[in-house]
Amino acid sequence: MASQRPGVHFDVLSNPEFLAAGTAMNDLLYPDRVLIGSSTTVSGRRAAESLASVYAAWVPRHRIITTNVWSSELAKLVANSVLAQRISSINSIAAICEKTGADVDEVASSIGCDPRIGAKFLKAGIGFGGSCFKKDILSLVYLAESFGLDEVAEYWKQVIKMNEYSRDRFARRVIKCLNNTLVGKKLTVLGYAFKDNTNDTRESPALGIIKTLLEEGPKEIAVFDPCCNTTVVTEEIKRLLGTTVLAKDGGPLTVYENVYEACSGSDAILITTEFDEFRNTPAQQTTAPLTAAGLNQVKRSGNADPRHFKRLEPTQNDLLALHKFLVASTRPGAPPVADPLHWLYPEPACADGCPDCALASTGYNANEYKPKKRLDWAKISYQMRKPRWVFDGKGLLDVGGMAKFGVRVESVGKQGSD
Repeated sequence: MASQRPGVHFDVLSNPEFLAAGTAMNDLLYPDRVLIGSSTTVSGRRAAESLASVYAAWVPRHRIITTNVWSSELAKLVANSVLAQRISSINSIAAICEKTGADVDEVASSIGCDPRIGAKFLKAGIGFGGSCFKKDILSLVYLAESFGLDEVAEYWKQVIKMNEYSRDRFARRVIKCLNNTLVGKKLTVLGYAFKDNTNDTRESPALGIIKTLLEEGPKEIAVFDPCCNTTVVTEEIKRLLGTTVLAKDGGPLTVYENVYEACSGSDAILITTEFDEFRNTPAQQTTAPLTAAGLNQVKRSGNADPRHFKRLEPTQNDLLALHKFLVASTRPGAPPVADPLHWLYPEPACADGCPDCALASTGYNANEYKPKKRLDWAKISYQMRKPRWVFDGKGLLDVGGMAKFGVRVESVGKQGSD
């Protein structure tokens, strides 16, 4: 700046993002808060207000928070670290529940009713993944160690250790239930992305579980993910675990495009990502009341009619909310309508061999506003080897419903099936 624009004054702002994979656009349009950090000088505050005025075009002003730069940067790290801490905390309780006979879902529901605690991020499972939580915790650890706060650093290290323990404990439970040997057996892993509605596989919990299972010498490990391209997953596993694990190179691991082929002949199925498709209950659309308190949720879900609009001339956000509602309201059996308002620009045609088009051809519903088609667990269970085992790492399955198919379900935080 000094060489190109001498004499021009500028300020540096901190504007951390709080976008989650799978919901990034909604998080941008309807944020819980916008955080802007600046220097405490007059010019710094003026720069922060300038940026705030940009966000104010679609974000209510009371949700735009201005702080100093350090507070802004640290708030970003702490937000992800505390969320990860809650996940590790409930997973530590899940281990106790399995020993005592308590149900971790009942425990989480009970403590979640306490307004001081709240119900979010209290779902027991195989731990968190993704690129953000672990990275931000380690940044917090580094910061604490830099200032000689060793006890603080050790405290946050335990969050990561508990996360890794939860993943390993789940894999060891699978091995134990299968008579402590996987030799000659086929296992199917449902879900490779680190969370639902995304193809992001960074720090995927499934990868760590697959690595542990491979050490036990199974006949086959089948992997299926409704969002991830099979070529991408295959190449990633090859890069991270070595070429010898893939079936085409003489190993036991195969990535499938079809879920029923992946599950056919399996001794056990592991659910490692919380895709709605994997549930065994009917997909339901709920209609939320259009109240002031629930307005954002209405816009996010697209399940309630956002009309009447507050303004005579609808804003772009108003039109987007209406677009979501109309797409989600398509009658069952009717052809899908991608642009009910005729306000979107046509998408350019894909090149031949497009991996996303190939994924859509397998039956995955890429429309984020429509319920996903659930798996036919009756068909899957019929094709499994007996005894039929399903290890639910995400708490998606109704155990009673699976018992009708002769399937034994092992869920995190609950004692095993009889």
